[in-house]
Amino acid sequence: MPDKMDTINYTLFNKLQNLVSFLTQANRGFHEIAEDVDCTNLKTALIALAVESRQYANEISDRLLAINLQIPHVFTDQLWEKIETNIYEQASPEKGSEIAALCNNCEIYFAEFYNDVLNEPLPHKKFKDIITYQLLATQCAFMKIRLLNTLRFNN
Repeated sequence: MPDKMDTINYTLFNKLQNLVSFLTQANRGFHEIAEDVDCTNLKTALIALAVESRQYANEISDRLLAINLQIPHVFTDQLWEKIETNIYEQASPEKGSEIAALCNNCEIYFAEFYNDVLNEPLPHKKFKDIITYQLLATQCAFMKIRLLNTLRFNN
């Protein structure tokens, strides 16, 4: 028997749409930032987070498509532009502070969007498991990026 969700209410759908939009923006943003990083390991970790963000957006979209709901593709980077502005405002003169500020800002947004979805009644446990996994994997990715960012200046 196929794994089908019962219903998605309007509020949950909007929160999922916001999450997918943010993940799409994060994908583009992390790719752009990775281009300017000279440390291979850190660059790879940033690109991996970009790829995962896109994958997570696709997983959510595919799950909704399975129940005949489609999230419109919104190609705006307004939220990412806000994150970039916050990075430059919060970065200190220390080496690597831009990456640290990026992690701090992005992790707040990731947690906010994911927790907004998780606070809604999700109609199927597997869908909640997917969302929970994505949040936890993202938190681990930020820990890795922070560590690699610190290590690149300790050598």
